[in-house]
Amino acid sequence: MLAAVKTRQKGEVVVKSVEQPRLSADEVLIRVDYCGVCGSDLHAYNHAPGYEFVQGPRILGHELSGEVVEGFGGAGRPLLHKRVTVESIQYCGECPTCRSGRTHICERLRVIGLHFDGGMAQYVKCDSRFVREVPGPLSNLAASLAEPMSIAVHAVEAIGKVGAGERVLVQGAGIIGFFTGIVCRSLGAEVIIAGLPKDRETRLVHAATFGMVPHVVGESGWIRDKADVVFECSGSPQGVLASLEMLKKGGRAVFVALYEASVELFLTRAVRNEWQLLTSYGCRPDDYTRAFGILQQYDPQLQQMVSVYPLAQAGQAFADALQQKVLKPVLDARG
Repeated sequence: MLAAVKTRQKGEVVVKSVEQPRLSADEVLIRVDYCGVCGSDLHAYNHAPGYEFVQGPRILGHELSGEVVEGFGGAGRPLLHKRVTVESIQYCGECPTCRSGRTHICERLRVIGLHFDGGMAQYVKCDSRFVREVPGPLSNLAASLAEPMSIAVHAVEAIGKVGAGERVLVQGAGIIGFFTGIVCRSLGAEVIIAGLPKDRETRLVHAATFGMVPHVVGESGWIRDKADVVFECSGSPQGVLASLEMLKKGGRAVFVALYEASVELFLTRAVRNEWQLLTSYGCRPDDYTRAFGILQQYDPQLQQMVSVYPLAQAGQAFADALQQKVLKPVLDARG
C-alpha cells in the first residue's frame, strides 16, 4: 500500500510503498478514504519540543475516515463494511484517571499516528474499541473532521462551559479555532474570531458562513465589550497575552493550543482580575457523538473549507499547511 511516512529527517515526509498492516487480537483493518493534516502532525514533522517521542519512520495521521474491511477473528464484526472514524486518544481504561471518566488524559494514553502508525495511508489498523461508526447522513470527507470537532466540543462544553448570550473571543483562525467558534455559536454565544493579517483573504473569509465576526489582529475599532470567555487556539505566546487583554474581570480563559515556546504571564494581574485560567486537551469518547451532530448540520459548508490533496501529494499538503496557505489540508487516500 501507499503511505505518507515521516522520516527521521526534520521536515520530511515521503510517500512510498509499505507493507499493509497485519492484524492482531481485537484489531480491525480500515480502508482509508480521507485523513486530515493536524497541527500535531506538523509539530511531529518539524521535531517540535514536546514531540520527541515521535520517532521516524512513522506513518502520521489521526483524523481519518474510511471503511472497515477486515477484523481479526471476530473482532469488530458489527463494524465490518461500515463507514467509520477513529478516536485518536487510545486509553488503557484501567488507570485512576480513566476510571474517573477522564480517558482523554489517561496515564498511559497513546495517540494513533504519533505513538504508532496512523491513517496517512491506504489502510490502517486499529483496536476495535476505538472505532466509531459514522452516522448515515454525514459525508466521508466531513467525517474525517470528527476528531478536531470533538476537541472543540470538549474545550467549549466540558471546560469553557459557554452559555447562550455570552461574548466569546477565539484567538487563532486555524481549524481548531474555527471549530471552537462553531461550537460556541451552536450554543447561542456571540463569537469574534481573530487571525493575523495574512489570514484576511484565506482563513477569515469563512467566518461569516458560520455567524462569526472576523477580526485581524492589530486593527482597532472592533471591541465593544470585553469577552466573557477567551479561547486561545493560536499556539503563540503573543496570542496568549493579546487574548487576555480582551478578557473581562472574572472571565474564563481556555487554552486549547499546544505551544513550542514558554509563555511569560504576570500572575498578579490574573489574580486581581480573578480570571479562571483553564486548559483543555483532547476529547472524550462522548464528545464524538456531539461532534457528529454539528458536522451533519454544517456538512456542505465544511466541505468548502477544506483543501483536498491526493495522498501522493502529502509533502505539498504539509508545506501549504506550514505556510498557512490553506485552512485545513486533507489527504485523499482512495486513489
